[in-house]
Amino acid sequence: MANQSVDDVAKGLSELTLLSFRKIDDVKRLARHFGNVINHPLTQEKSALTNYLKNLNETHRRVFLQKREGVEVEYIFTTEKKSGLQRQRFNSLPVSEVPELLKAEFLSAENAKQVHICIDCNIEIELNDEEPLMESLQKHFNLEVHQPKLKRESVDVAEPIILPNMSRRMSALECGETPAQSLEQIMNMVKPAEKLDRAFSAKLEASLIRHLPDNSEASIDAALKFYQTAYDKLCKDVCTIDFSTQTSAVAPIIMSIKDNVYQNFAADANKNIDNDENDQTQEKPVKNQVKKYRYYGPIENFILKLLGNHKLLSLVDDRTGKLAFFCMACEYYTLRFRYDSVLNHVFSETHIHNLSCILQADKLIPFVMDERSVEKIKDLNRKFLYGHDVMEDASGFKCGLCKVPIDSIEATTVHILDENHLARLSDKLYRRMRANNPEGTVPDEWGSKDLDWTKFLASVGKPQNNRDHVIIENFIKPSGKIANYCTCCDMTLKGPRQVLFNHIRQKKHLRNAAPFKLALLYKNHCRPSEYYASFGNYYVCMLCPDYVAVPSFSAIVQHFESPGHIETVSKFVRTALYADVIDCELLSANKIASGDVIKCDICDVTFQDYQEAVNHVLTNIEHQNSIAEFRVNENKGDIISVYMHGNYILHNEGNSFNCVACKEVFNSIRSLLAHLIYAEHFERKPASESVFRFYLELKHNISMLARNKYVYYDFGKLKCGICDADVPEGENAKKHVISTRHREFMGASYVNVNMDVSAVE
Repeated sequence: MANQSVDDVAKGLSELTLLSFRKIDDVKRLARHFGNVINHPLTQEKSALTNYLKNLNETHRRVFLQKREGVEVEYIFTTEKKSGLQRQRFNSLPVSEVPELLKAEFLSAENAKQVHICIDCNIEIELNDEEPLMESLQKHFNLEVHQPKLKRESVDVAEPIILPNMSRRMSALECGETPAQSLEQIMNMVKPAEKLDRAFSAKLEASLIRHLPDNSEASIDAALKFYQTAYDKLCKDVCTIDFSTQTSAVAPIIMSIKDNVYQNFAADANKNIDNDENDQTQEKPVKNQVKKYRYYGPIENFILKLLGNHKLLSLVDDRTGKLAFFCMACEYYTLRFRYDSVLNHVFSETHIHNLSCILQADKLIPFVMDERSVEKIKDLNRKFLYGHDVMEDASGFKCGLCKVPIDSIEATTVHILDENHLARLSDKLYRRMRANNPEGTVPDEWGSKDLDWTKFLASVGKPQNNRDHVIIENFIKPSGKIANYCTCCDMTLKGPRQVLFNHIRQKKHLRNAAPFKLALLYKNHCRPSEYYASFGNYYVCMLCPDYVAVPSFSAIVQHFESPGHIETVSKFVRTALYADVIDCELLSANKIASGDVIKCDICDVTFQDYQEAVNHVLTNIEHQNSIAEFRVNENKGDIISVYMHGNYILHNEGNSFNCVACKEVFNSIRSLLAHLIYAEHFERKPASESVFRFYLELKHNISMLARNKYVYYDFGKLKCGICDADVPEGENAKKHVISTRHREFMGASYVNVNMDVSAVE
C-alpha cells in the first residue's frame, strides 16, 4: 500500500460503480477498499480529500442500509451507448410507462435488448413477446432463489457511473435520515420472520382473551409476540430439514386407486354435467310470452329422502367438485346429473336384493319399515312414485298428472324426470301449499324460483365445500372460474375440474406436494404416521392433550385451525407467561415434569422456568417427533379405529370383520361399511367423505391383508400368518411386508411390493 501513488488509488476508486451495491461480496469489497483509501497516509495528508471520501463512504452506507418498501423491478434498455437525454427520460418516467418507451427505443438500436433485473437476487430476465410481462415476473417471485420477497426500491444502474461523479439519486441521499449501521449487521441478515396466518392469529387472539388472567391489550400483544417468536424459530429450523426421504409418508393413497369405483362406473365418472346440460338446446320463449318460474326444491328433497332411505351416501366428487352418490350395498358410485342414473339404480332388482340382505343381517341399522324384505323395499319405491302421481295397476304404470301410460319401471324414471312432468308436479305442490296456507310465505327449503329443472340443478349442483380436500391436500389456489394455480408445481391449470384431477395424480405433482405437506405439518406441531394393522397413512397432533389421529391431510389441516387446537396453544402461552397459572395436565401430556425441578422426561433436559420449558415444547423438533412417536405407539390400532374415533374392528385375513362394540361379525366390506356409518351404538360417526375414502383404502389393501394371512386379533396386536408370529415392535403391516424376515418365509411366492404411493402412477 505504501508503494502506491495517488494515481493508483484514484484509478482503483474510479473502477468502483454503483453496481457494487447489487452483491453482498461487492459491498464488502467496497467497504474494505474505502477503509484502506481513507486510512492511507497519502490521503491523510489532504484534509479536503479525506473529508470527501469519508462523506462518500457514509453515503454508500445510507444507500445500502435504507429501509425500502414495495417490490420494484428495474427495466433496463441496454445499448452500447446511451445519450444523457435517453437516460434522463428513462429515469423520470413511472414504472408502468417504461415498457412502452422501451418498445419504441428498441427499434432504433442494433444491440438493444429489454430485460428486467430483480435487485434482490441480481438475476436478469429477458422479456419476449410470447410471455406476458406479469407472468414472467410472477414466475421469478415464486422461485426459491427469490424467497422471501425482500422489499427494496429500484437503484439506477442503467449504465456504469464513476463514483466520484455520483448520481442524482446518491446526491439526494447525502443528508439521509437513516442512521449509519455496521456492515457486519448486513452480513448477518437473515430471511424475514414468517408471519402467522391472519385467520389463525385472529382466532389465537380471541382464545388468549378468554384464557389469560390479564386480558389487557398489552398482555395480549405480549402473548402473541411470544408465540410469534417461537413460531419463527420453529419455521427457521424446519427450513433446514431435507424432507426428500420422508415424502412417501404423505403421498395421498386415494389418488392412486384405479380399481372398482373408477372401472365399474366409468360411464358415470367420465360424464361432464356442464356438457350434459349444454347438449339440451333450450327452447327459446316466444316474444311477449311470460316466463314461468317454478319451485323445484321440494321435488329434489323428495328424491334425496328416497336415496337416504336406500342408504346411499351423498358426497362431493373429487374430479368435478359436484354432488355424487355412493351405494354401499352394491358398491355403486354415480354423479348426480339429473338423478337419472341413481334412480335407475335404486329401482333395480340387484340393488333391492343387496340392500335387503344387508338389512336382514344387521339389526343395528335403523330402517324406515319394520320388515326388511324385498317386497317392503319395493313398497318404499312405490310410495315415491305415488308422490309423483305415478300409479300401477293390472295394465301397468300410468301418470295421473300427464295422463299417459308408462311401459315399464325403467320408463318411469325417464318420465318423472321429464321437464313437462316436473313442471306440472311443481305447480301442483305450489297450489296445495297455497290452499293450506293462503297468506303464508314459501317454505325456506323450497329455495328460489327457477325457469326449468336443468337450471335448478345447475344452480344448486355446486356445493360450497370449504373443506375441499383436493384443494387443501394439493396446495391449489383457485385463480378463476375455470383456472386453478398449483403452488407446489408453479403452474396454472386451465379447464374443468377434471384437468385439476388429472394433474394431482401425476408423479411429478405428488413429489412436489409431499415436502410442502411435511413442512406445513411440522410448523403446526403435527406429524404423519402409518396404520399399525393396515397399509395407509394418518396424521397425529403432538400438542393437544387428547390423542388426535385423523385419516387425511385435509382433516389435520382442519384440526390445527380448530378451536380445540388453538385453545391448547393459548394454554401453553398462558403457562409460559404466568407462573401462577400452570396447566400441569398439558405439561404432563408433553412429558414436562413440573414441580421443584422443571424437566423434560423425553429429552432429559432441565429448565430454569416454565417459559423456557414451553419454548422447548413449541420449538424443539426432536422433542415433537418423540412425543408423536410415543403417542402412536401408545395408541396402536387399525385404520378403522382412526376413522371411528377409537371404536375398532378386528379382522381375520381381510375376509371377516368383528365389531368389538356389539360383537357382530361381517363377511364383506360393504356390510361392514353400512354398519360403521348407520349402526346406532357409535356415538361419533365419520363424515360421508371419510367413509368413502376409508372404503377405497380398504379395498386397495384387502388383497395384501389376505395374501399375508394377517390377523388383527386384539387391539394393537397384529399377527402375520406367513411368519406365524406377531408383527415385531417398531414394525407395522406395511413395513413387515417388505422386511427380510417376512420375505424369507414367503420364499418364491414373494412379490416385490412398492409401498410408495407416489410411484404407483
